[in-house]
Amino acid sequence: MANVEVEKLEYLNVQLIKAEINNIKDEPLQKGGAFQLEHKVKASHFYNLDKQMARVIIDVDIIVVKEGKRVNAGAKFEIDNYFLYPELEKFAHKKNDKVLIESQFSEVVKGLAYSTTRGIIHSKLAGTFLEGAILPVKMSTEV
Repeated sequence: MANVEVEKLEYLNVQLIKAEINNIKDEPLQKGGAFQLEHKVKASHFYNLDKQMARVIIDVDIIVVKEGKRVNAGAKFEIDNYFLYPELEKFAHKKNDKVLIESQFSEVVKGLAYSTTRGIIHSKLAGTFLEGAILPVKMSTEV
């Protein structure tokens, strides 16, 4: 098993694909109001060995719960993260005509992508009723 040399990992690009923040139309929620938040986070990762690239897509749903019930308010984000690693093939293995990437590498890029996503979402929620809502810190294996 190879070690990930993070100094060789280049963060090429980050793209905010979706940013939706929805409040209740009839009775808008106020910042700091009496509601709780649930978070759903999903990470998908893709690799291109020819280009030595990794792509990590982080999807986040922030769900508002008021008085124990989910309400039609919250936020959805999709953020694409692109990485270049000149020795990506060290982490690639073929199995049944499929190329698999060692989890050690995928956990590193997922962790970086999730941390960046947390910062972007924190910035996008500023000035809204969800201001101050911060995604929890998670290990990359939990994303």
